[in-house]
Amino acid sequence: MKSIHLLYIIAGIVLLAGCRKGYQELQQLPTVIKTVYPAHFLKQEAGNVDLTIININTGQEFKIQTDALGRVNVPGLINGEYNVHGFKMISPEEAFELTKVADAFPVNGTARIIVNAENGETVIRMIGSNAKPLLFKEIYYTGSRTPSNGTYFSDQYYEIYNNTDSVMYADGLCIGNTGGAPGNTPTARTWGFRDETGYVYMQNVWMIPGSGHDHPIPPGTSIIIAQDGIDHKTDPLGNPASPVNLGLGIANWESYVPRADNRDLDSDVPNLQSVYLGSVGFDWLTSVFGPGMVIFRHKDVANLPLFTEPGSTSTAQFMQVPVDSVFDAVDCLANPTAINFKRIPASIDAGFNNCTGTYTGEALRRKVARVENGRRVLQDLNNSTVDFEMVKPPVVRW
Repeated sequence: MKSIHLLYIIAGIVLLAGCRKGYQELQQLPTVIKTVYPAHFLKQEAGNVDLTIININTGQEFKIQTDALGRVNVPGLINGEYNVHGFKMISPEEAFELTKVADAFPVNGTARIIVNAENGETVIRMIGSNAKPLLFKEIYYTGSRTPSNGTYFSDQYYEIYNNTDSVMYADGLCIGNTGGAPGNTPTARTWGFRDETGYVYMQNVWMIPGSGHDHPIPPGTSIIIAQDGIDHKTDPLGNPASPVNLGLGIANWESYVPRADNRDLDSDVPNLQSVYLGSVGFDWLTSVFGPGMVIFRHKDVANLPLFTEPGSTSTAQFMQVPVDSVFDAVDCLANPTAINFKRIPASIDAGFNNCTGTYTGEALRRKVARVENGRRVLQDLNNSTVDFEMVKPPVVRW
């Protein structure tokens, strides 16, 4: 009997050793990544790029940097699918070498790679642009709970900040939300336009009226766009548990949808001009799970083309906005693992951010990079993962 047990033990050890050897080999699959600059740059090798590599299944992160020629051999990745994000801040000196304009700016690049025994080299094309003057400063989309634990979303608002040292004008500025699921349902269909790089596709678009110089935004100040322009904490139609007052003198504009049943509240706050409302019912409700938010200006916005979503049977149409017209874009998704549901091209937002849930009274707020002569200069790396942080409660014009 003892000899039989010994045979089983020896066989088990051999089998375990074989499994362990295979597992170690799986951990050592070679993965080569190369980063290159945009095609119009004067040099292609994007050296010293910081890479963040995230295993889609486990969430595990790896950080590594490419060499001076933009190449790196990543050790220790197991079989599976990964999202890779590359980032580099271009110094004024290198910017002049690359573009002949000595202004610092960030470049970002993303890729999805599958690690297996037949790995080749993955090339990531970096995308970058100079900083924009108008940015989202705070995005409050989650809504709030009522005292009876009900849900309330009419207190959503969007704060837009002049990040320069010069007066900017809000006239003709457009704001809207993209289509696409935010990832709260993992089995939902991903955005049909996700592979587009030159355009962002809008579900709803509003515009600030004006002739060009009617609505100045002084340096270091904000404008507030509200879903409903009331004091949500004290108005009888509001929510005493709401964290915000968006009444006259605080909010600059509100969205208003005229209806025969007057279901949308028309407050004393001036109304935005509707440009394209592809999904608005009785009010402009952006997803409390996470909207894709965009601000842009286009000389002929009313005639921008409309397209149905690829791969969808829906007849809903979305307005095609060139990324060159975009001032700022922020992809808000449902949770940290929802990267496959990104709706905004990496050239204008290489990452995404999220709050912890719905009706939580939480917002996303852009970080401060520095203070110049008392004026906050907000961080703008075209990557909302690093540019924003979750805050509670939201504070209008903090």
